[in-house]
Order: sequence, then C-alpha cells, then structure tokens
Amino acid sequence: MVERTLHLWEDGFSIDDGDLYRYDDPRNRHTLEMINRGSAPLDLMDVAPGQAVDVRLDEHRGEKYVQPQKKYKPFGGSGQRLGSPVPGEGSATKPPPAITTVSSTSASTSSTTPSTMQIDDSQPTISLQIRLADGSRLPSRFNTTHTIGDVYEFVARANAGSAGRAYVLATTFPTKELTDKSQVLGDLAEFKRGGVVVQKWQ
Repeated sequence: MVERTLHLWEDGFSIDDGDLYRYDDPRNRHTLEMINRGSAPLDLMDVAPGQAVDVRLDEHRGEKYVQPQKKYKPFGGSGQRLGSPVPGEGSATKPPPAITTVSSTSASTSSTTPSTMQIDDSQPTISLQIRLADGSRLPSRFNTTHTIGDVYEFVARANAGSAGRAYVLATTFPTKELTDKSQVLGDLAEFKRGGVVVQKWQ
C-alpha cells in the first residue's frame, strides 16, 4: 500500500508535493466531480493498476497554493573509490568489474525502451506524458505537426509489451479516445500546451 495526500487549496488542488490543478481549468472538471463524490483521482496519484492506496485529505482553508521546495533525497546507491588511496599506486589498481544487469522474462516483455521522435526544433513542439497500461510512464516530445498516428507509432516502438496487444490511446479528463490517427496534434485543443495520454488495452 502507498500513501498519498490530497491537498485542497483556495485556488485548486494538488497531490503530495506536486503541481497545482486549478479549479477554473476545464480540464480538471471531471476530477473535481470525482473528489466532490468522495472518490480519489487514482490516475493522477502515480499508482500501479490494482495497487492499494491510502488517501489522506488535507484542507487548506483560505490558503493559496505555494509551490513546495523540492526535498533533498540523499544518494542511496553504492559508491566506488576513484584513484588510489596511496600515491603512486594508481597504475597498479585494477578497474572495478563491470556491472551486468539481468532482467527477468516477465519484466522484459513489458519494458519501456528508449525511443525518440524526429523533432524539428525550429518548429513549435509540445510535451506529452504517455501513461502506459502496464503502469510505466513515457515522457515524449512532438512537433505540433505530428499526428495521432505518430504517437501510436512512438508507443509501439518504445514499449515492447504494446506490440502484440490491441490498445487505444485516450486523453485523461474528460476522457476521449484518440482513434482518428490523421488528426494533427496542434489542431487538438487538449494538447495546446502539452498534456497526458493514457494507453488502454482493448
């Protein structure tokens, strides 16, 4: 189980230390309706499908949202000494062994591999956060002249688990399936300033 805190501010709501979702933004209307019904917007809480989540409600009456400072997270990995602790022995020290990462079969079938789009930086671009059906996230950047079909091709190349299953891409709220692959991203109101795309199995 994971814990999440839903903050209700005077001008919007936020989750944990995340960004503000404004009340007056039409894109947040569906989520606000869920909150008013007593439901939690799990699609915004970074939880895996089927994962238990404990949501705590924190009301900040009369307070406007203030971007919280990023918390310092100490490095939790292992370290390697650089050079030799004794002068003159640097040439005799052996290099550390190479680290080999082995992935299980189940993980490799749904892994997300790096993939990039051909971007023309001289033309307008937008950023899309693609939430895959296996729970992983795929940040991406497109020109406004790219189409919905280009987004489908990007997902198919970047995620091996999407190759053998039928799926559809959709917006978050209000939910709208993106089935017309000829639509140009720059012509869609949902993506004027970037946005979120969700992958759903069919």
